[in-house]
Amino acid sequence: MNRRLFGAFGVLAAVAFIGGGCKNDPLSDLDGIPAALVLDFTHLQIGVGQTATVTASVLDARSTPLSIPATFTACNNVVLAGTDTSYHPIPATSSRGVVTAQTPAPSCVVVQAAGFTDTVTVTAVPVSFTGALSSTTPKGGDTLTIASTPQLKFDPAAVTVTFGGGVSATLLSVTADTVKLLVPFSTAGPLTIEGVLVTSYTPALALTLPTATVTQTGDLWAGKESFATAPDMPLPAASGDTLLMVTSLPSGDNADQCAETAANFDFGSTGPCSIYKFTVGATTTLHIIVDWDVAATDIDIYACSAADPLSCFEDPGTGATGAKPQEFTFDFPAGTHYLVIEDYAGTAPSNILVKVIQP
Repeated sequence: MNRRLFGAFGVLAAVAFIGGGCKNDPLSDLDGIPAALVLDFTHLQIGVGQTATVTASVLDARSTPLSIPATFTACNNVVLAGTDTSYHPIPATSSRGVVTAQTPAPSCVVVQAAGFTDTVTVTAVPVSFTGALSSTTPKGGDTLTIASTPQLKFDPAAVTVTFGGGVSATLLSVTADTVKLLVPFSTAGPLTIEGVLVTSYTPALALTLPTATVTQTGDLWAGKESFATAPDMPLPAASGDTLLMVTSLPSGDNADQCAETAANFDFGSTGPCSIYKFTVGATTTLHIIVDWDVAATDIDIYACSAADPLSCFEDPGTGATGAKPQEFTFDFPAGTHYLVIEDYAGTAPSNILVKVIQP
């Protein structure tokens, strides 16, 4: 019995040995033969004037890289493409292409090696907004106009403009070609425009882009610290119109010009206050709304019938409360009047938005 078992095991072992010796490698004949072209990127997004790279390798059936060079060719003149001659890998089993964006438009790069072809799509995008600004040193409170370019337009439903220091601008009007805004009191820096459309794409590519540096310089409302020098405040052109203005408070102490300070009615305010003059030719109803950018600050507004704080509060006084925003409506008789914006308590805001509505 033992002898038979031994004989059976011996035959099985022999068969197994014979079978193992006959096994072969089905891929051995494909070693070193190109089987695929492989890229590290199939899409690139490149800023105009900037460069990106893409690496290509030819592989055999075992995914072994082969020493076969690749070529890189631009699909159009939107980009430049070519082989990176500074790239010297060891072993030399890959090639690297250099792609430079020239204009903001879609493009591609064709990669070829060992009879294989692949394509890298390219999104060339602008890195800044190049449309004209009406000024790069505008006064605070003044109107700034931003123009489009043939390739960079505006989305009226999406445009916002932010000045240095993160201060949002008040927009007056937006079309596909022009943005008009009120310049806030802000720090120097590029504007950030959201809602720019690159029209060379279909559909248009929406981007947020910076502009050249804009430095708010000076104040459109110079003289606002005194009744004697109060600047003229514009009014709506006709019934149903609204006028917007951006202003600020004086940096110095002008408490003697503010109606609610100890110098006058002593209502507990220390000021400062800003003063604006306006004239109506006939009785005119105005609804005035004032808002500001420091939530904790208490701002009061009121009207004066003469260049004297003792003539103030000719309006009903509903703009001198703890509300934010402050507002009042008053039928101004023909003549000259003054609007006063006073810091009743708290840190003076950097920007104050005045809305004057003629119902």
